[in-house]
Order: sequence, then C-alpha cells, then structure tokens
Amino acid sequence: MRVVDLFTQSSSTITFPDNSHCEASGVAESGAQLASQFHSKGYQPGDRIAVCLPNSRLYLELIVACSLLRLVLVSVNTRYSEHEASELVARSGAKLFVDNNDALTLVDSSTAGSPNQRLENSAHPDDPYLVFTTSGTTSKPKMVLHNQRSIAVHGVHAARAFGYTKKDTALLIMPFCGTFGFSSLTAALAGNTHIVVADQFHALTTAKLIVEHDVTVLNGSDDMFHRLVEAGSDLSSIRLGGYARFNTSLDGIVARAKQVGAHISGLYGMSEVQALFSLRNPSESADNRSRAGGTLAADAAAYRIIDGELQLRGPSLFAGYLAEGGAQIDTALTAKNFDEGWFKTGDAAEAESDRTFTYHTRIGDVLRLGGFLVAPADIESVLLELESVSEAQVVTVDLPTGARPVAFVMADEHFDELAAISHCRQRMARYKVPIRIIPLDSFPVTPSANGNKIQLVKLRDLAAATMDSPKISAL
Repeated sequence: MRVVDLFTQSSSTITFPDNSHCEASGVAESGAQLASQFHSKGYQPGDRIAVCLPNSRLYLELIVACSLLRLVLVSVNTRYSEHEASELVARSGAKLFVDNNDALTLVDSSTAGSPNQRLENSAHPDDPYLVFTTSGTTSKPKMVLHNQRSIAVHGVHAARAFGYTKKDTALLIMPFCGTFGFSSLTAALAGNTHIVVADQFHALTTAKLIVEHDVTVLNGSDDMFHRLVEAGSDLSSIRLGGYARFNTSLDGIVARAKQVGAHISGLYGMSEVQALFSLRNPSESADNRSRAGGTLAADAAAYRIIDGELQLRGPSLFAGYLAEGGAQIDTALTAKNFDEGWFKTGDAAEAESDRTFTYHTRIGDVLRLGGFLVAPADIESVLLELESVSEAQVVTVDLPTGARPVAFVMADEHFDELAAISHCRQRMARYKVPIRIIPLDSFPVTPSANGNKIQLVKLRDLAAATMDSPKISAL
C-alpha cells in the first residue's frame, strides 16, 4: 500500500482552516497535478523536498505529490528557527525547501499538464518516502526515514485499533510535520472519518471548532487537553481523545477531562515507530487510562523489555536513519539502535501482558519540550557559543503551561542572563529557549571510578526552586 492510496481509497471529506471543503479524492487529484508540475521541472524519484508549512491543503497535496513522484518529503518543524531549518535542509540533501513564501507559486499549476498514467502507477510501497526528525543524546536531530508502506499500513492499523469510522469527525490539530499529527491524519483517512484541519492551537478557537463540527475524535498532548479544560470548553462530543503524556505536573487530566465530557486515553509512539503505536483501552478506569503506553495497534507488532528498556518491532517501523547529506542510510547509526531486529527505544517501560505495556519515562537525559524530544546538547551547544560561558547543563521544570527548559552555566563575570536568552531566541525554536540561565560556581557531582557524574536530580530541584527565587548565583 502507498500513501496516495490512503487518499484515493478514502471517502473522507476534509474541511480546511479557510473553511473550504474537499473530498479526499479531490486532494489526490490536485496532488497529482502538483506531482506533474514537479516532474516537468526535472525532479526525479529519490529527490528530497523539505516542507515547512502549517497544516493546510497544500501540505496534503505535497504528501500526495511526493508519494506519486517517489520523492522523499522531509518534514521540517514549523517552530524551528531559520538556523535550525537551514541546517536540517542541508543535512537531508533536500533540493527544494517549501515554506509559506512558496505557497502561491507552488499551487499555480497552470504550467503543468495532466498527470500521465505512467506517473500515477510508478510509485511502489517500498519507496523511501518520509523523514521525521527526532533527538537522541547527540547535538543534532536524527533523521528518521520511513517508506510508503510503513506510513500507509500504519494508518490502516491505527484506524482499526482506535475504532475510527465514517460516523466520526476527527479534528487534526497536531502539526503534520511531526509523527503525532501525521499519524492522526493517516488514521483519519483510513477510517473514512470527516476531517477538520486546524493550522494552530488556541484553546478558545479549538473549543469552538469542537462544538461547531461535533468533533468525536481528537488527539493531542496532555497540555492541550489541560488548556481546553481550563478554558471551560464543552468537550462532550469527544468519544475518544488520545493523549500523549508530556507534562508530569498534569496528573489527573483524564478525570478532569471527563468532568467536561471528554473521554481520553493515554497512548504511545515515537518517530521511529510512528505515533498511535499503542492505546489504552477506552473502557478502562480513568486511573488506567491515565497511564501512557497501552495495547499495540497492529496485530503484527510486538514489544519486549530488556533491562528495563522498551524494544519494538512491527509494520510501522522505520527504514533507518538518513545519513548526512541524505545520500544513503546511516547503517552504523541504524544498527546501533537495533538488537536482533528489535528497535531499542531508549524508553523505560513495564510489561502488563503480551500486548500491553506501561511507558514510564525516557532513559537518560532527553527532554520533552513542546511535544517534542530534545537533546540537552541541542541547547547547551548554543549556550557554549557565548564567550562568557565555559560549561552548560540543561534540565526541565514542570509548569502548569508545560515543561520548560532551565539552563545552568559556569561563566565569567561578563555573563548576562538576558543577553544569553536573547542569543538563544535567535538560534533556536522558541520551545527550546531556557526560561532561566543561571550561573553556578560549580555543578553538583557524584565522584566515581569513571569520572565525576553531574547530579541532574539536584539541578532539577534547583530549577524548580528558581521559580520562586529572583536570582541564584551559587549552589
């Protein structure tokens, strides 16, 4: 199965942010015209097209066009800074970068002829197709490559497991540039649901859309549901909300959502196996549905836990990590993350049954910020660009508005916190910018035979304390 097949075989109707409407098959047709336009301009199978757009009809057309022409769509987070986006485009080997500035020229298909039958039939399920970005413990996001089959088939499995039908209306609020938003889209198409596309989240606007369209299916973060509840939204039409647990300070969100009518359940996923990989049984108690993890969506998927680490395999698994420049798969990096065919997630989990598990947390120091995994080194490397900073460590603090980064630095007398924050804003996505950058005389450490290990727990405690303290210059 190919990605374009999700559109041509779906009976979904789609409502876009400008309130225009279209059948999924109509998007397939206009996407085919866009593919013909790319073809006429010389783009060839395997070429990379980097896309940095909010959720929109054009984004869906690009999804179809890349599938038909066998192009690789490189998803660029719309919250990336210009520097981060440019670096990803260069690393991926993309030949074209599409953002809002290109939207008007791209949708002008007057120079493109009708797509020929050869073009429409050339795509194959095993074609490399989509690149998501993710962060591990390195300073640069890894580029996760999926083929058409893994994306399309996972949409079918997720739709079946989540019980999506043509009677449902799915509000797609998570950005398509990430696996959460993309998997929500493919599942909605496979389930033949009515689809409402939103290009950004605002609690009051989203609440209005939910009521106006009688939304029954909504996936999002715990922060998103928290804000909807706090805004007094009427969520009584939502029969199934899949939520990702990103903010540990929001315990009880399932029960609070139920008080305003929404039935939400914890789920699990990541770029390498895609979002909606598992879901908590919606018929279980609120306490059980509050736990991340759940039951595997695909019959052919499996999990195991080795030394506390969750390891996965199944039809939604990625093809490998893209090498720098995008020429080939980085076989060494890919192999490092597998053990006898099992993908090592780096997540701590606990088994419940043969097909159900509980996700606890990331192993190591990877941060969850704004719904994305972020390596502390991403932020620390930017801080080390400052002449006044010699060392840096970044942790998170949980606030009612979500997890936010706090940085600790060893710096000289010229260090200026406000200037450092301003520097970060120019170099990083907004959600990565520390809300405090605190100079310390030294970092708390635990001596060991292998060298001193920084006590991140103490730094997290100190970060929480700074929320009530105007300035801390020493531990």
